[in-house]
Amino acid sequence: MELDYGTLCSEHLTLRPLAMYDALSIARLLGPDPEGLRMTASMPEPCTEETARRWIAQKISSSTGYAFAVTRSEDGEFMGVIGYGGPPQEITIGYWIGQPYRRNGYATEAIRTIVQQAAGLGIRRLFAETFPDNPASSRVLIKNGFRLAGRGIRNLPLQGGIHEVLHYVIELDGCTSTEE
Repeated sequence: MELDYGTLCSEHLTLRPLAMYDALSIARLLGPDPEGLRMTASMPEPCTEETARRWIAQKISSSTGYAFAVTRSEDGEFMGVIGYGGPPQEITIGYWIGQPYRRNGYATEAIRTIVQQAAGLGIRRLFAETFPDNPASSRVLIKNGFRLAGRGIRNLPLQGGIHEVLHYVIELDGCTSTEE
């Protein structure tokens, strides 16, 4: 899968490639937020600058996916991470927004931007997963045209083992996302 890994801009956000210097911002946002950390699938606990560096190194060295820093366009403030990738038949999107920035529409706008990019690249389908006890994440996906495709079980060693997840999918042929 060849993806354009440049900077993406939307109305309020700039999505730029994730960089090692983002480790401090990730640790600042997720370190004191055990609930937010628990909602991630692959961030180690505790979230320190060093564990964030290792996580970033893994993400930016992947040949099958890409991660973007979610920043506010007006001032460059780091607010979270969004990315997508995986095998061509199962390209999956993942994201988190730091607690001080939640409930402002940033996740919705970031996902909308990624969905538009993916559609423009000819990607026909995107997948996402949430935990059943994270209804806010489910709402954000649904706002962007994802539909619930079922439930499943996933082994997430960094989150304590086996967890139930909700599977979402969006078909990108002619997809439209709804405005907030």
